[in-house]
Amino acid sequence: MCVVAGRAARVTKWPEKTLFNAPFPAPASLSSFSLHSLQESGDQSEEEPREPSQAGGMGTLWSQESTPEERPPVEGSRPWAVARRVLTAIQVLGLLLCFSVLLFYIFQNCGPRPCETSVCLDLRDHYLASGNTSVAPCTDFFGFACGRVKGTYNSFQELATKNKNRLRRILEARNSWYSGSGEEKAFQFYNSCMDTRAIEAAGTGPLRQVIEELGGWRISGNWTSLNFNRTLRLLMSQYGHFPFFRAYLGPHPASPHTPVIQPTRPRWMKCVEKTGTFFEPTLAALFVREAFDPSTRSAAMELFTAIRDALITRLRKLPWMNEETQNMAQDKVAQLQVEMGASEWALKPELARQEYRDIQLGPNFLQSVLSCVRSLQARIVQSFLQPCPQHRWKVSPWEVNAYYSISDHVVVFPAGLLQPPFFHPGYPRAVNFGAAGSIMAHELLHIFYQLLLPGGCPACDTHALQEALLCLKRHYAAFPLPSGTSFNDSLTFLENAADVGGLAIALQAYSKRLLWHHGETVLPRLDLSPQQIFFRSYAQVMCREPSPQESYDTHSPPHLRVHGPLSSTPAFARYFRCARGTLLSPSSRCQLW
Repeated sequence: MCVVAGRAARVTKWPEKTLFNAPFPAPASLSSFSLHSLQESGDQSEEEPREPSQAGGMGTLWSQESTPEERPPVEGSRPWAVARRVLTAIQVLGLLLCFSVLLFYIFQNCGPRPCETSVCLDLRDHYLASGNTSVAPCTDFFGFACGRVKGTYNSFQELATKNKNRLRRILEARNSWYSGSGEEKAFQFYNSCMDTRAIEAAGTGPLRQVIEELGGWRISGNWTSLNFNRTLRLLMSQYGHFPFFRAYLGPHPASPHTPVIQPTRPRWMKCVEKTGTFFEPTLAALFVREAFDPSTRSAAMELFTAIRDALITRLRKLPWMNEETQNMAQDKVAQLQVEMGASEWALKPELARQEYRDIQLGPNFLQSVLSCVRSLQARIVQSFLQPCPQHRWKVSPWEVNAYYSISDHVVVFPAGLLQPPFFHPGYPRAVNFGAAGSIMAHELLHIFYQLLLPGGCPACDTHALQEALLCLKRHYAAFPLPSGTSFNDSLTFLENAADVGGLAIALQAYSKRLLWHHGETVLPRLDLSPQQIFFRSYAQVMCREPSPQESYDTHSPPHLRVHGPLSSTPAFARYFRCARGTLLSPSSRCQLW
């Protein structure tokens, strides 16, 4: 069979052809006829038959007297139909083989790969050090993720300490600053705070002078005033201090059985805090420049956008919201402002130069402190006397507390929170969505706290809402707690609802990201899938040593903050293959958000 351009060649007479000026011999039969020869004659297949030429005694390829068996099959004949079916089957099998190879290549190259960068390896080590893989994740995921946490460990406090250490390195670095600049004054203040020799050498003289200004002290021999209100006014207006304080007794470092008054933090930490209080704009710019560069901020904003979009999608499907309430809720999320990293005001160096003009450092550290206190007090008063067109941050950029401002309708995520081990642009997406993403979603749900309060949503399906709220309360009440811990469900309820909803929203956003973006990575040696890493990262944020619950604490104990949301998420039981009826795979679940 010969096929040219998808159809049989119709040739009755074949003219003599030459290849490189050599005559083509006539084949004995069609089977010995080369495809190359037929391709050469393809341009004549539609022409009228021509008389064969005779040259050098060579005969024609075939003549008009050829027998039917020697003639090529014509379209519609049985041999041609069989051959066509065979050729089609070969083509289909070839396409299937190529498609299978392509799929294999895609899955081989797009599957989760281990992240071997230094930030990923550090995070892996952190997870291995805090977790206890001998604990069954379906019955105690808090122990699985945080089982080796000891002492007073708290994941948020640990991150806050790391941020202060970073500020310490910044303040102790050798740099050259312009004379009189905010940077120079901040560095000088910190160094004078750390210079304990100079402070001791000054003796009690600077302090006695302040005591005399405040009315004296009977022990010092000059007690000239008994007017406590005057003393209180001077302390709080001129010195920015409240007169009452607490002291802590602890063992002496050299003689453990001798109790002595203990300071509340190491010297360097106290000096970092004081410098941050008096020179916040300067330290904010330095901290953000080092710890929250534009690429990190861009990645954090991308994460927030994915979380916000997932929340908007989820609001459309809540059974206890009618259409009017859903539209109102979506508009509220769309109009929300987000501030990330540091306030715009804090990153303007020209403002810092103006604000620090009245600060005079020296001649001793106490006088430097008092000069900074007066300057700060004046700035605070001035800020309240002037209209403020933008939101005033309640936290410093290096702090770890995100919050939602009801009055300004703005959500704030300081740069200090979006740091390892909660967030890093180089982390697997599962880590960022599970840790920082769930925190972002939690804060966004604060927008709708009012709806969950009695009478807060008159247009909602009150019966469905109350059923969901009651279900969530019963769900948390059923969990066992470690001995010595307790919680007040009336205080923690709103935070519990935000924990459950925040995890669900973050998981929805992460699942959508996996659907549209390939190239996910995992942490090596953990033997966890991306989805399992997502849940592990969520629990890692809550790691801290269980302790008696404060009466005013609005958050549940860490065990509940892990087990409550995870047991309310069906995907957790699916990805960890939890048997039905285990602690974190209950037979029924609540759906509030």
